[in-house]
Amino acid sequence: MQASGVKSNSYIYVAVLNACARTQALSQGKLIHEKIIKSGFHLDMVVGNALVDMYSKCGSLEDARKVFNALPNRDIVSWNTMIRGYSQNGYGQEVLRMYATMQQSAGIKLDNITYASILKACSSMADLGKGRQIHAQMVRSGIKIDTVIRNTLIDMYGRCGSLQEALKEFQKLPNPDIVSWNSMIAAYVLHEHAHDALRLYEEMLQTGAKPDSITFASILKACGETAAIGQGRRIHAQAVRVSLHLDSLVGTTLVDMYARCGSLDEARQVFDRLPNRGVVSWGAMIAGYARVGDCRLAQQCLEDMQAQGLKPDKVIFISILAACSHKGLVEEGKGYFKSMSEHYGISPGIEHYSCMVDLLGRAGKLDEAEHLLQTMPMSPDIVGWGSLLTACKTYGDVERGRRCFDELMKLDSRKASGYVLMANIYADAHMWTDAYRIEYLRRSAGAWKKPARAWIEVNNKVHGFLVGDKSHPQTDSIYSQLKRLSCKMKEQGYIPKIDSILKQVSDEDKEDSLCGHVEKLAIAFGLLSTPQGTTIRAAKNLRVCTDCHTATKIISKLENREIVIRDAYRLHHFKDGACSCEDFY
Repeated sequence: MQASGVKSNSYIYVAVLNACARTQALSQGKLIHEKIIKSGFHLDMVVGNALVDMYSKCGSLEDARKVFNALPNRDIVSWNTMIRGYSQNGYGQEVLRMYATMQQSAGIKLDNITYASILKACSSMADLGKGRQIHAQMVRSGIKIDTVIRNTLIDMYGRCGSLQEALKEFQKLPNPDIVSWNSMIAAYVLHEHAHDALRLYEEMLQTGAKPDSITFASILKACGETAAIGQGRRIHAQAVRVSLHLDSLVGTTLVDMYARCGSLDEARQVFDRLPNRGVVSWGAMIAGYARVGDCRLAQQCLEDMQAQGLKPDKVIFISILAACSHKGLVEEGKGYFKSMSEHYGISPGIEHYSCMVDLLGRAGKLDEAEHLLQTMPMSPDIVGWGSLLTACKTYGDVERGRRCFDELMKLDSRKASGYVLMANIYADAHMWTDAYRIEYLRRSAGAWKKPARAWIEVNNKVHGFLVGDKSHPQTDSIYSQLKRLSCKMKEQGYIPKIDSILKQVSDEDKEDSLCGHVEKLAIAFGLLSTPQGTTIRAAKNLRVCTDCHTATKIISKLENREIVIRDAYRLHHFKDGACSCEDFY
């Protein structure tokens, strides 16, 4: 009877600790821990494992590790619980250290749960090499790779950028579950393979699998990234049919998708219908207004949010500062930046300082921007120095550009953007020897440019283009259209911006290379493939270049078309020869 009573007490403690873990009630969990110590159950392995789990789920990893270390006996559950705690809280290196220790512990055999946590840690660190090692170790140890482990492998390879290996694991599944489909779709979206994500989504529907909120969130993001508003509307309708359109995650992603596609009216309609609008939902709407440069509506949305009793977070302030930057509202931006700490108790992070550098740089206040970088409380990152270098290009400040370039090289000499900007600054100043020297340094460092890509949706199908792409079935027609447009634009006074092209070729060849820019290819295809009067929507993964921006303004007037282009930084709405950004981009 006495042994039975002791066992009963341990079960009670475990049940209470599990409840604390589920509700993340850390203070109550600590009180229970004190009672456990007084009653002598703190050395019981089952109770100890429950304590480790409770502290881990409440985010108190230090307390979890103390309990783990104090256990006189540990089983596989003890190790798995501690490793899972580190993995779920983003302590990838600790996971790998425990994995190494665990391998040397006698009597402990790693199981599927162990490997799942370790692979998730590799995912969070984007450590492809270590992930491959763990995978190989699993195979050597004879572990049966079930659906859960296979899904974790898909996620790990996908997040680490190896889409081929992720797909290989996915194709080994005889009957993929919804987690399998979601992991593979998310991998495609993460690495700008939206067309593959959309194709896989259709395959999933054909198998009879039912999309959940995570599926919708991922595939709607793919629509937003490629400006595929037709596909987005269709998927929106599918979410309505299964009553997931009002889900907080799906609803917020719908707001973001419509905003990225340039349809702020539809984004607002979805937003206004959401039954539970939290900070993330408000943030998506504010970001939408910021992306189109509508600072007034972004500010109004922020005020409405606060009237509902919600406080803006760090992410929302990034959007507000970006909106001010896109409109050149320096004093308003400074006011919001100052209010973060004074009125909201939010310490500005490096992202906010970078936004301020961008704001000052765009407005031509380069001295102030550089001073901010030199005096900010943390070390500036690539984004900050890159923003100032971009401003140096805009305002032709060669000397300051050199200083920014030197700082960028100290941070990461293999990132191509710094070389490209500095070479363009020299080219704009007709300092050709220096421009070619920078280009030589870039190639020597192996700093390869991120390939420019553009997407356009026509008849519910997404078409992708690369620079100089000639793989499209309508290539001949696309380039003929561009030649026709080029002649008509020159009649309107258009002068191709070939100064920054460092290729040692004729001016005519340089003009031809400008025709191969991805956004121009997408626009030309859109003009060929859609009825007169249809709005053309395209997306680009990098910033729209100066020449393409100028050309698109003229095309919108010549062809009497509205053209919406979303680049990596903002949304441009071209109409009647003008752009919504007012050339402030």
